[in-house]
Amino acid sequence: MIKNKHQYRVTRNLAEELEEALAGLNVDKEYKASPKPVQKAHASSLKRQLAQYQSEIKEYETLKTGKFDFEKLPEIAEIPKWLIQARIAKGLGQEDLAKLLNLKKQQVQQYEATDYAAASLARLQQVAEVLMRR
Repeated sequence: MIKNKHQYRVTRNLAEELEEALAGLNVDKEYKASPKPVQKAHASSLKRQLAQYQSEIKEYETLKTGKFDFEKLPEIAEIPKWLIQARIAKGLGQEDLAKLLNLKKQQVQQYEATDYAAASLARLQQVAEVLMRR
């Protein structure tokens, strides 16, 4: 995801370089001397990376026009409930989750008792990742 003007400029430059590299493949002697599967894999890799850059550029340019679907934003207030429900659905107790997170049971109890009010975003992500792996 492009987050600022600098990243936008860098990504556009990288996309242009990839476009030039793709266009020059047919005249590259080393490329032409490679076996066909290697040529195909190389070109495919460049095309995938270019498509990724183009997608990010398009997203950033769209956002810069002011277009953003606020309806897609998750209900942030629901995240603690989702984490607790996921823990229960995975058949984990608070102590089990604490072990997976390398925390004391009391810390998980405190997080859940306060709906994760004191938890950092990094901790919320860690809890979600642990629950998704189980």
